Amino acid sequence: MDTSDGDSVVEAYGTDTFALLVSGDLKVMTDEGLYRCPFCSDAQNDCSLLDLLQHAMGLGAARNLDGKEKANHLALAKHLKGKPAESPLGLLMHPTLTNMQPPQHKRDEQFVWPWMGVLVNMPDEYIGRSANRLKEHFIAFHPTKVHHVYSKGIPTGNAIIEFGKDWSGFRNARAFESHFEMKGCSKKRWKEMKCGGQEPVGWIARADDYNSLGAIGEHLRKNGDLKTFRDIENEETIKTDKLVAHLTSHVKEKETHAMELESEYNKSAASLEKLMEVRDKQMQSYNKEILKMRQLAQQNTHKAVEENRKLRLDLQGMMDELHARNKQVEELSAQSEQDKKNLELEKEKNAMRTNRLRLATLEQQKASEDFLKLMEKQQIEEEDALEKFKRLTIQLDTKQTLELEIKHLMGKLQMMECTSAVEGSVSGEKIATLKKKLEDKIDELNDAENDNHALIITEKKASDEIREAADFMVQALQRLSSTPSDGTQIGIKRIGELDPKVFLGFCKQKLPEKDAEAESAILCTKWQSEINNPGWNPFKVVVVNGKESEVLREDDAKLQELREYGEEAYAAVTKALIELNSGDGCRRTPFPVLWNLKVDRKALMKEAVQHALQLWKASKTKRKRRC
Repeated sequence: MDTSDGDSVVEAYGTDTFALLVSGDLKVMTDEGLYRCPFCSDAQNDCSLLDLLQHAMGLGAARNLDGKEKANHLALAKHLKGKPAESPLGLLMHPTLTNMQPPQHKRDEQFVWPWMGVLVNMPDEYIGRSANRLKEHFIAFHPTKVHHVYSKGIPTGNAIIEFGKDWSGFRNARAFESHFEMKGCSKKRWKEMKCGGQEPVGWIARADDYNSLGAIGEHLRKNGDLKTFRDIENEETIKTDKLVAHLTSHVKEKETHAMELESEYNKSAASLEKLMEVRDKQMQSYNKEILKMRQLAQQNTHKAVEENRKLRLDLQGMMDELHARNKQVEELSAQSEQDKKNLELEKEKNAMRTNRLRLATLEQQKASEDFLKLMEKQQIEEEDALEKFKRLTIQLDTKQTLELEIKHLMGKLQMMECTSAVEGSVSGEKIATLKKKLEDKIDELNDAENDNHALIITEKKASDEIREAADFMVQALQRLSSTPSDGTQIGIKRIGELDPKVFLGFCKQKLPEKDAEAESAILCTKWQSEINNPGWNPFKVVVVNGKESEVLREDDAKLQELREYGEEAYAAVTKALIELNSGDGCRRTPFPVLWNLKVDRKALMKEAVQHALQLWKASKTKRKRRC
C-alpha cells in the first residue's frame, strides 16, 4: 500500500478522527493492556499492537468500504505507526503489577501525601499531549489523576501521577515504583546516570522530591504535603475518635429518648389498667341494675296478671249468682198476680243490674286488656331500649378499649423501633408483627365505629317509640284521673306554663284587691306570650369543666324588666324558660309531661306505670263495692 495515498485520504476524510485518537478521546487500549479497534462493534477483537495495525491497514485498503470507514481505519493505522512495539517505550506501554511484597518503609520516612508518583524521560509523543492518554497506559495501577509538568509554560517531559489518599493508593504507588525497579529504571540508577538516559523512569515522591528546586518540587509543594506513616495514622485516629465520640453522643441521646418513651409507655399502661378496672366495675354495677329492673318488671307483670285473673273469677261468680236468682224467680211465677208483678219488677231490676254488670264487665275487661297491652308494649319497649342501651354502652366501651389498645400498641411500636435503632435488639419480624396487630386493631375500631353509628340510629328510633309510649301514658292518666288528689304521687304538668298567681302578690301591693286579679291575669298572659316567642333567646353558651352549657343572660333587657314584678314572678318565668330550653331547644310552647309531685321532677316511666296500676286497682275496688 502507498503510504502517501493513505495520508492524503486521512487528510481528506479522517483529520478529526486522527485528532481524537491522538488526544486520547478515542481509546484503543483496554484495561488489560491489549488493543481494540474503536470503529468495529465486535466485542471479541482484543489483540496486540501489531495485529490491530494490520487490521487497520487491511480495512483502509479495502475497496468495498465507504470513504468514511476507510478514512477512520487509515487514521487509526497512522496513529498506531507512531507506537513502537519493542523499544524502551515498551516500559510505558505495557505496565504490569506483580505479587512481590514491597520493602518495609520506616515509620518516620516522609512521603508526599496524597500519594504521588514521579515520571521522567517521557517519550516525545506524550509530551504536550492529553494527560488521559498517559493515564490510560497506567490504568493497571489505578491512578486518579495525571499532570504534565511545565516550566515557564514549556513541557518538561515529566509527569506527576496521583494515586489517592488511602492505603490502597499507597500500594498502587508502591507497585508503580516496583514496576520500574524490576525493569532496571529506578530512581537510584537515574541519579547515577546524573538524570540522563533515554528510558522512562518512575518512583514514589518523597521528601527530597518535595524539597527539590525544579518544576517537580514546585508542583509537589503546591498540591501535596509531607507526611509520615505515623502522621497519617494519628490523623486517622483523631478522625476515628471524633466519629466514635459523635456516635456515642448520638447513642446516649437515643437511649435518653428511649427511656422517655418507656416512661410514657409505662404511664399509658398504668392508665389503661386503671381504666379497665373502672370499666369492669361499671359493667358489674350496670348488670346488677339491669337484673334488678328485669326482676321488678316481671314481678309487676305477674301481679297484674294474677289480679286480673281473680277479678274475672269474681265476675263469673256474680254472674252465676244472678242466674240462680233468676231461676228461683221463675219457679215462683205460679204465685199471685201481685207476686207476678213483683216478680216482673224483680226480673226487670235483675235484668238491668245484669246489663249494667255485663257492661261494666266488658268495659273493665276492655280497659284491662288495653292496660295489659300497654304494659306489655311498654315492657317490651323498655327491655328493647335497655338492651340497645346496653349494646351501645358495650360498643362504646369496646371502641374506647380499642382506642386505648391502639395507643398502647403505637407507644410500644415507637419504643421498639427506637430501641431497635439504638441497640439493634428488636428483630424486624417482631416490629412487622406488631404493625400487623396495630392495623387489625384499627380495622376493628373502624368496624366498631360503624356498629356504633348503626346502634345510635336504632337507639334514636327506640327513643322515639318510648316517647310515643310516654305520650300515650299521659293521655291514659288524664282519662283515669282528671284531678290529682293530695296523696297522688304522679300527675300531669304542663312544662313552660305560668301560674297566674305568681303576679298576684305584686298586683295586690300596687292595686286594689278587686283589680289585682285582673291585672295579674293580664301580666300572666303577656309573659306567657313572651315565653312562647321563639325570637326571644335570653340564653348564652358557657364552658364548664370542658363542656358547653346554656345559662340565662342576666343583662337581657326583658329579664331586667321582669325583675320589677318581684322575685316570685322572675323565678317562675325563668324556670319556665329553662324547662322549655332543656326539654327541646326549638319548642317554645307548653306541653304536658308525667311529673313526680312529691320530689317535683319529671316522673320515670317505671313510676308512671306503678301509679297507673294503683289507679286501676282503686277503680276495680270501687266498682266491686258498687256491685
